[in-house]
Amino acid sequence: MEFRHLQTFQAIAQEGSFLKAAEKLQYAQSTITLHIQQLETELGVKLFSRRGKRTELTVAGRTLQEHADQLLHRAANLQQTMTDLVAGEAGHLRIGSIEPVATVHLPATLVQFCQQHPNVRLTLEVGVTQVVSQRVAAGLLDLAICSPPSANLDLAFELLFQDSVSLLIPEAHRLAAFTEIPVDSLIGERLILTEEHCPYRNVLEKALLPYGINPFSGIEVMSLEALKQMVKCGLGIGVLPVDAIASPPTNTVTRNISEIDLNLPVGIVFHPEANFPGSVLYSLIEALKTSLKHEDWLER
Repeated sequence: MEFRHLQTFQAIAQEGSFLKAAEKLQYAQSTITLHIQQLETELGVKLFSRRGKRTELTVAGRTLQEHADQLLHRAANLQQTMTDLVAGEAGHLRIGSIEPVATVHLPATLVQFCQQHPNVRLTLEVGVTQVVSQRVAAGLLDLAICSPPSANLDLAFELLFQDSVSLLIPEAHRLAAFTEIPVDSLIGERLILTEEHCPYRNVLEKALLPYGINPFSGIEVMSLEALKQMVKCGLGIGVLPVDAIASPPTNTVTRNISEIDLNLPVGIVFHPEANFPGSVLYSLIEALKTSLKHEDWLER
């Protein structure tokens, strides 16, 4: 069923004749007749009957009229939505992010973005790089802010900044007296780690293993807030992203590990064949670049 046929049907019903409908729609009368013949053939019913000079709706025509206005209204709304989508004013964006980026950096950016694009729906999923990047590859997310994805996912990665890993130490711990923690001082210490596939934990493990240090001590926590509280209670030394402990809990201190590089590249992950220009997704990407891609972070 073509919407132009419904528009023709609606015009005839409103005007009461094929001639007046043709004048309203600026069609030839033969075109109006053809539209109705095609519509009646498709539906298998007669939609109009003649009574003198006036064209009237049949029972089937009145039934169609009850639905035609609603269908055409929805079609107009859909057309406007598509226009807004192309103009970057509407749509549903699905993004993923690792912590602490989702908690520390994204809220301010998303608030400003949503104020500028009030008709855009937004879904944010928080997870480790392995999960959110796989969902981008599967088309379940439009983009993700995370560390570089696995090469076999065939995704594009655009660097935003370098994040880093640091230690959260109980204030009463012997290592709290150090300005920077020597690598060999961590031997035998109980380290509280994030979950197994956390990219920040992976950075630490790769950096420590060449020194003969296995950081795993049997404790791993999926919540950054719970991890910080465990350190505060003296359970051990926490390994966390720097931004997650910008304001450390009371009775704790933050320290860097000397001699090793604990930087994690964080950027935008998206499908390389995605077409962004002119879309609301492009607007979001530009907003993320503006707010997150700063030279001082890149120099960390």
